Amino acid sequence: MGQSQFVEEASFKLKHQSLLQDFLELQKEFVSKKKKLQMTKLKRDVLSAEVRFLRQRHRHLMAIKSLNLQPEQDPIPPQKSSMQNEGVGKLLRAEKKLKNGIITEKRVKKKISWQDHSTVMKV
Repeated sequence: MGQSQFVEEASFKLKHQSLLQDFLELQKEFVSKKKKLQMTKLKRDVLSAEVRFLRQRHRHLMAIKSLNLQPEQDPIPPQKSSMQNEGVGKLLRAEKKLKNGIITEKRVKKKISWQDHSTVMKV
């Protein structure tokens, strides 16, 4: 009877060892897949933020383009006084400045354009 218990105990230990090894392998696989899923979600979030930015930028550029086209399409009516002529001149200068930079409190801030090479995806 002592020898059969020893054999059973040895088989239980072997089975336990095998199940523990399987568990650890599955746990490793789970962790690696979880990390991969997190990275994929992060990439998706970055891409959706870039798309959102580019859509806003496109809307902004189209608005500027429509502002620039309006003076050409709608002729300015003749002015009656020199005060009005000065006001129109200031507006036209402001529109020209708007093309090159952002007007804030009578100062022009130059726009800085740059391309982030890390966001360019190769297909």
